[in-house]
Amino acid sequence: MILFSGLVVAHVLAFVLIALDRIAIEDEMGSKFAAGDIADAVAILDHLKPEERPAWLDRVSRRNWRYILSDEGELEAETPKRRQANIARLRAALGPDHDANFVHFDPPQRLRRGIRMHLKDGSPVTIAIFPAKEIISPWLPAALAVQLCIIAFFVWVAVKLATQPLARLERAANGLGSDLRAEPLPEDGPKEVARTAAALNAMQRRIAEQVAERIQILAAISHDLQTPITRMRLRADFLGDSDAREKLQGDLQEMQTLIKQGLALAREYDGIGPQATAHVAVEASREPS
Repeated sequence: MILFSGLVVAHVLAFVLIALDRIAIEDEMGSKFAAGDIADAVAILDHLKPEERPAWLDRVSRRNWRYILSDEGELEAETPKRRQANIARLRAALGPDHDANFVHFDPPQRLRRGIRMHLKDGSPVTIAIFPAKEIISPWLPAALAVQLCIIAFFVWVAVKLATQPLARLERAANGLGSDLRAEPLPEDGPKEVARTAAALNAMQRRIAEQVAERIQILAAISHDLQTPITRMRLRADFLGDSDAREKLQGDLQEMQTLIKQGLALAREYDGIGPQATAHVAVEASREPS
C-alpha cells in the first residue's frame, strides 16, 4: 500500500504540474492574442463614424468578449498582479492614445467584469468578458483510471515477487528444529533475504549438531549401563530371599527398558549432524554380546 500510494501521489502530482503548466501557457498565449485582437477592433472603431460603429460591434466581437458603446460598470479599485500584467499588455497594444481599465458590472459580487476604454474621439467602449468554462476531456478520467490500474497491476506483481522469498523463510522458521533432516534453504534472491536464509541454515546446522551430540552421549551412557545391569541381574538370581530377588529384578528390568528406549532414540536420530557423530551414535546403539 505504501508503494502504491507513493506511485499514485507521484503520478497525480506530475499530472497536476503538467496541467498547471499548460494552463499558464494557454493563458499567456490567449492574453497576447486578445490584446492584439482588441487593438485591431479599436483601430477599426476609430476609423468608423459614430453612427456606423453599432453595425460593426458583432463583427469585431468574439466568443469570450463583446463590445458595448457605453461606459457601463464600476472601475476596479485593486487589480491582482495577474490582471495587471494583462491590462499592461493591452495598453501597450492600444498605444498611448487609448486607456484601458478593468470594471465590474456587479459591484457587490464582482463576478462579471469587463474592460473600459476610450476611442480617439473620447467615445467610451466597454468590453464585456465571458470567461471560458474549463472543460475536461471525456477521455481524461478513463485515461487516469487505466494508468492507475496499470500501476496497481505492476505493484501487485512486484509485491508478489518480493514476498515469495519471505514466505519461504516463514515456512523454514516455523519448521526450525522440528525436522532436523530438512533441506537447507536456497540462499538466493534479494541481499537481505539471502542473508536471512544463510542465518537460518546456520541455525539449523547448529541445532542438528547439538542434538546429535546429546544423542551420542545418551547412546554411550545407555550402552555402558548394559554391562553393570547384566552383572546385577546375575547376582540377583543367587539371592536367597525370593521377595527381594523379585523386586530387584523388577527394578533392573525397568532400567533395561529405559536403556532400550535410549538406544531406539539414538537409532531414530541416525543421520543428523556430522557424519562422525552419527557413526558413533550407531556404534553405541549396538547391544553387547
